[in-house]
Amino acid sequence: MKPLKVGLAQISPVLGDVASNLRLHLDMLQEARQQDVQLLCFPELSLTGYVLKDLVAEVAMPARADHPVMAELLTASQGLDMLVGFVEIDARQRHYVASAYLSRGHIVHVHRKVYLPTYGMFEEGRYLTPGQRIQAFDTAFGRIGVLICEDFWHMSSAYALWLDGADILLLVSASPGRGLSPEAELGSSRSV
Repeated sequence: MKPLKVGLAQISPVLGDVASNLRLHLDMLQEARQQDVQLLCFPELSLTGYVLKDLVAEVAMPARADHPVMAELLTASQGLDMLVGFVEIDARQRHYVASAYLSRGHIVHVHRKVYLPTYGMFEEGRYLTPGQRIQAFDTAFGRIGVLICEDFWHMSSAYALWLDGADILLLVSASPGRGLSPEAELGSSRSV
């Protein structure tokens, strides 16, 4: 496996404003190119913001190259792979928390979040459909697996990706961290 320079796009998307968030993505991609990043990872629901509730249907988009937002990101994926978060709508009008891996103008893989938290402040199960598959996919950098937030709290998810040959795991989240450790990092990072 070749060395890989990964960039983490720590952004604060505007809730429900896909156009504004798309511009933010394009700006971050330009900055990543200047830093010779090869793969730029955006957080969960980076194109829509998190805690959408009844905005889900308004911001949902298909994972297709002919959708204007995807088309613009696919154009930008020439020479820089990226993982972007969005609400996906399928042909049956079901909505998913999804992350799309884009490379060289193609949608290489879409992971739909399997484990939807519906407890405490989280209400994803009320508005969204759980994904049904956890699988790795091939890239120029090796075989990759993607998990979104609650997915990686379940050990079986990472194990399934390992069994499917994943060399690299991309774990994305937008949920709030809980507590600070003495080392001044989020307490939830130790758990992960």
